[in-house]
Amino acid sequence: MRKLSLSLSFVFISFVFAFAGNEPLKVQKWNVIDLEFETDVTWRFSPTDPFEIDFYAKITGPDNMSLTLPGFYNGDDTWIIRFSPTRLGEWNITTHSEVLSLDQQQVRIECIKNEDETVRGGLMVDPENPRHFIYEDGTRWFPMGYEANWLFAMDMDAPGNTLPTLNPFLDKIANFGFNYFLINAWAYDTNWRTGNTEDTDYGPPLLYPWGGSRENPDFNRFNLDYWNHFDKMVEAMNQRGLVAYIYFKVHNKLVHWPKPLSAEDDLFYRWIIARYAAYPNIIWNLSKEAQYEKSIRNKVERLKYIRETDPYNRLLTVHDDRATYDRGDYDDIVDFRSAQEHSDIHTVALNQLAGNEWPVINVESGYEHGPGGLDDRAFGRSNTPEEVIDAIWRVQMAGAYNAYYYTYTAWDIIRYDDNPPGYEYVKNFVDFFENTKFWKMESNDFLVTEGYCLANPGKEYVVYQQEATSFKLNLWGLTQPLQAVWYQPLTGEYVAARGRFENGIAQFNPPAALGKGPVVLHLK
Repeated sequence: MRKLSLSLSFVFISFVFAFAGNEPLKVQKWNVIDLEFETDVTWRFSPTDPFEIDFYAKITGPDNMSLTLPGFYNGDDTWIIRFSPTRLGEWNITTHSEVLSLDQQQVRIECIKNEDETVRGGLMVDPENPRHFIYEDGTRWFPMGYEANWLFAMDMDAPGNTLPTLNPFLDKIANFGFNYFLINAWAYDTNWRTGNTEDTDYGPPLLYPWGGSRENPDFNRFNLDYWNHFDKMVEAMNQRGLVAYIYFKVHNKLVHWPKPLSAEDDLFYRWIIARYAAYPNIIWNLSKEAQYEKSIRNKVERLKYIRETDPYNRLLTVHDDRATYDRGDYDDIVDFRSAQEHSDIHTVALNQLAGNEWPVINVESGYEHGPGGLDDRAFGRSNTPEEVIDAIWRVQMAGAYNAYYYTYTAWDIIRYDDNPPGYEYVKNFVDFFENTKFWKMESNDFLVTEGYCLANPGKEYVVYQQEATSFKLNLWGLTQPLQAVWYQPLTGEYVAARGRFENGIAQFNPPAALGKGPVVLHLK
């Protein structure tokens, strides 16, 4: 992220003249830049007032694009417009504020080609395949999430801009195929393991996001140390191509929130959008455990507020809240459904996909236990690594997507040095599906006599079995003969299937070399 500091005191006039007459500032496409506006105005008001100053920018860009982007106060009489251009060409930025020295300030930016091929822009629902995702540049996104709710709390006491624990942790998790992190904007503690019970227990965190304290909060001002640290986390993820799936709120982590729909509540949502909407690696989630908020009106109004305030229109969803989804109250407001299902997850995913033409992500299906077995856990329930990866496969075989939980990183305890078996299982899972045209396949279980079938009939088939057994597969309608390969999802081992397969009903017998556990057949 780049920064441009603009002094708006007595030298301001010469600055505007210089910018108006010279070449615009060059910024690469989708790169985030902070435009810092400083004023030496002596404040006549209380210290809370800067956070309540109405400060935003009107931005025009190529192809008649027009954005209204909220800004934010960042201390030392400095306000920031955090911006990332999304199209090549010239952008014109004009600030607006009730503070005269912050009003009508102009900056010109020329958006140039991005030199980093891994930068792909923001995420969106694929208009041609609306149950799947793509980046702005058209690159496919195969979501595989990692729940780390207290990720923001790591390295809060690290010196300077360093992230000595967080950065290696991000690198490690990314190497296992995870590409988005589910993170709370703020969480205090869990009610099942309260207090800092060990060195890697981050609840309660060292920093508080507002003025005051949890017991005596001042929701009209923000703790800039907290949010500047949160900035570093989001930036670290952005540099690695990792998506930050941010919960604005969570309803079961001992947080005292501003009153719903109050001015302080508006200020909180606007603050987060102003600071993070410009990042292309953002997904918004209204709330974790949204079903605890009983007022549907409150939830719908907050979703509308996010839509109205975020000019980038980042993907928006709500965690769980089955009844509200099923009634259709979120239709036409959110972009995809986030579910939390633990039972009959394949059938439930099929029903959720059938209910609306949008993607579905089951973000919480199981919790892998610690190294000591099922009783080694941070939460009241746990699953074996094999159960967790089986659930992930069954969700995917419905055409939905997944996230993963490890008991000692999902909540306030983050044992970043642990390497549970599920990491390797997930890596095998991601590697397999990234070698398929997953966005063209749908559930076709009726084509197979045993197991689950995901298929683009006539062109590509994936069959998953929880226990390897013989089966028949309906291959009528092939446009050309297909080749097949067997896959062991726990070991990542491939075994070629003999012959080429043509129209008709084919008999398949999983090879003994892959064992009696789960097995996958892939034809293409």
